[in-house]
Amino acid sequence: MTKLFLTMALAFLTMMASAQFSVITTIQKIEGIEAVEPSTTEVYEGDVCPTTETEDSWNMTDKIGVGYQVNEKLMVGVTMDGEDKYELLGRYALMNGVWGTCVYNHTTNSDTETELMDNMELGLGYSFNVWNKLYIDPNYTMSMKEDENGDREGTFNLSISYKL
Repeated sequence: MTKLFLTMALAFLTMMASAQFSVITTIQKIEGIEAVEPSTTEVYEGDVCPTTETEDSWNMTDKIGVGYQVNEKLMVGVTMDGEDKYELLGRYALMNGVWGTCVYNHTTNSDTETELMDNMELGLGYSFNVWNKLYIDPNYTMSMKEDENGDREGTFNLSISYKL
């Protein structure tokens, strides 16, 4: 039994030593507060009073994750979207930096019954090697869930990845 355990541990460590991990994040635009006249009598959530000015900002840490390069073409990983929403990520290299992706949005809300495909997004992207092991990945993803009109809306994303 000890020999089996040691052999499995050695095989696992060898696999980990030759593996390539990636850190992935998506840059997201955060919309500013809509312009309204502040009231002196209302109490605002978090003691933040909306003003007549709007400011947009960019966030790099809301959707961050780790990927494991299984082989030259396949990467699997997990990302954290917000505080308590995890996504499983699969990325398959098609050719010359072009890749397809499948993201499963795991939700812990058990009140609603959803189909497996309703929580999935499919996409296509390209990796630009910026410097050494740093990549910029523009991509387009589309949800598999239709809205009330029967349409599927896609989003254009800009991601940054670093291969460790």
